[in-house]
Amino acid sequence: MGSIQNKLPEVMGRHRVKQAALAEAAGVRYATLNNVYNDKTRRIDFDTLASILDGLYILTGHQYTVADLLAYDPAVNETALLDASAADLADQLATIEEDVTPAEMAAWLAALESKPA
Repeated sequence: MGSIQNKLPEVMGRHRVKQAALAEAAGVRYATLNNVYNDKTRRIDFDTLASILDGLYILTGHQYTVADLLAYDPAVNETALLDASAADLADQLATIEEDVTPAEMAAWLAALESKPA
């Protein structure tokens, strides 16, 4: 599953906007803004988001958009990644076995076995 990245702290930092000032300009509770800022909320109301954007405009004169505050990070299919990694590792192992002497392989395996996982 993908994830949403919160860029509000970056935007506020760029303009040195304090949380209390933005909460007041946006007309939202300080606690609400603080939770959004610190990524402590998993959901945000569209009206709250619009108010934050309006507050940023009031304080900075710059018209930000939702895309300036939130970024989507697509997920990597972990199962496919593991399957691909296993296949890649098998190919790499076959290549290593062709290029490495049995003594070198034994030394590598001994070193791996002596280290905690």
